[in-house]
Parts: sequence; structure tokens; C-alpha cells
Amino acid sequence: MTSPLYFAYGSNLNRHNLEVWAEELKMPLGRMTPAGRAWLPDHRLAFSLHSARRQGGVLDVQPQIGQVVPGLLFHMDDIAWAAIDRKEGSNDQGTGGYERVLAMVIDEAGRLVTARTYKVNPAKRQTFVKPHPRYVEVVLQGYEEHGLDEHLAAKSASSILARVAEGGEAENLIRELFIYGTLMEGECRRGFLDEVGFTPLGKAQARGRLVDLGTFPALVLPVQDPAVHEASSSPVPGELVHISNAAKAWPVLDDVEDFPGYEAVRQGQTAMYHRTLVPVEQTATSSGNRAIECRLAWTYALANQALPQSLIPSNSWREHTGRFV
Repeated sequence: MTSPLYFAYGSNLNRHNLEVWAEELKMPLGRMTPAGRAWLPDHRLAFSLHSARRQGGVLDVQPQIGQVVPGLLFHMDDIAWAAIDRKEGSNDQGTGGYERVLAMVIDEAGRLVTARTYKVNPAKRQTFVKPHPRYVEVVLQGYEEHGLDEHLAAKSASSILARVAEGGEAENLIRELFIYGTLMEGECRRGFLDEVGFTPLGKAQARGRLVDLGTFPALVLPVQDPAVHEASSSPVPGELVHISNAAKAWPVLDDVEDFPGYEAVRQGQTAMYHRTLVPVEQTATSSGNRAIECRLAWTYALANQALPQSLIPSNSWREHTGRFV
């Protein structure tokens, strides 16, 4: 059964460019309805396939823990799928440039959703194929069109794309982790952060609802709790930390939080928490003026809603336990 969602991350973000291609081939595009920004977690961008039409390398996504690829979700009809399959050279024989695959992506609400996307056919994948500047510009225009550089702390998605296009390493787009429970300073699991290496960035808050699972809390994202809208969208205080070494940190922290990985979750494996992305707010002071800064950060949100739980009225683990640092 075809997934109703398509995750686009390259030139298909650029609607005008897609329409020009369809007009050249007299190919109907069908209905491609944008469904919001999304991120493909634990993957990085690569230019690994030569395209004669593009006169150089074209984009691919490849597994790498801690990395994240920005893009856009679309609802698709059958005509739209046929058009994108044609454009990407995807076929049932597996002889084209790309293969259509299922992947778990993070939507704007922080939910993990299954979507179809395209990866370069392993039989045709190369280490690096330098792209033509016109192709890079097409993708960058798509980034701008959909605001894919918004709410990022340091490196922009556009700057990472440009670096990869020159043969450079894809840097981590999001290195910040929002913590709200037993990983915070003075709490029982802080040692795991000490083990993997981090830099404290100060107090921060996310939105959601905090519940007590017995000896530790869990963040319930607003979208998971539509029946209690007021409580589910309240501030949750915590701390923001910068992860120094993603390749070292995430396997350890995922294990601590009982998150088996995105592909395992997609295949039905149970998880206590999901590693996801949420907007996080911090108060910044500049020249005596205070302002709220918002950025995307990783966090662990409750995945198993069936676990016994009780609401934390204060939405604060510190206040709930009476432990203040």
C-alpha cells in the first residue's frame, strides 16, 4: 500500500523547477499538497549520483546517527507518485538512479511519521559527484521557499548544503538537547551526559505536559494530548546542552531512554521514548534588553502512552521532587 506522505529534500522542494520539468515532458504532476516541514533523522546529505540532465551530482540521503536532513512533507495522489517516480528514475526493476523507500521522519509537531522518500540506488552510488552550481541553487531556492533555515542555532541548512556540494563533510545541523528530568544537573542520570561529553547552555523551556512514570518524568508533546489543550501546551522548564560528539553520545543516550532507533520503531518495535525535535525557548540579554530566542533541539518525548502515569501539576520535575540546584 502506498504511503500518503512523500518526504522531499532536494530539487523537488522547488515547485517552479518541478513544474518546468513536467511541462518539458508534458507530464501531469497530479496533486502534491504540502503537509509541513519535516526532518529525516539520523541521515546526512550526499552528492552520490551523476545526472546528465543536471550536468553533475545530485542529492542522496545516507545513514549517519545524529545528523538530520530538512525537507517537506506532501500528500500525494497516484498521478503525483507516478510523476515523481518518473523524475527520480525509480522503477520496479531496481535499475533506475533512485529507489523509493520507506523512512521515519519527524514532522513539525515532533511526531514520528512514516513517509516515502528516494535514495540513490546502491548499484549506482558513488563517493562524491560534484554538482553543477545551477542544481545547488535550485535546492537552495527550495530551502528559502519553505523556511528550512529557521530556528537553527548555529549552522544553517543552506550552509551545510553548500559545504557538501564542495565535497566537505556534512556537519551536524542540530547539536542541542533539551533535558527536563533525570539528565539535569544534580539528577541521578547526569553521569551519562558526563560520559558522552557536553557543554551546558543554561535554562530553557519547551511546550507540553509533564507526567510522572514512577521515578522519572516524561514529556508528552501537545499534539499527543488534544483533549487537554491548556495543560498540554504549557511551558516545561529544563536545561539545554550542546552535544560534543554525536556519534558517541546518541547510542548511549538512546539506550538510556529506551529508544531503539527510527527504523526499529518503523518496523513496530516498542519504545518508551522517541528522540525527536521540538522548539525550545531561552531568554537572551543583549545591551540590557531581554528577548526570547527559539531554536530547534533534540529531546526525548514519551512514546508508550500505555505506561502507568500521573500528571505533574507544576509541569516541573524540580518542583515536583523538591530537588533544586
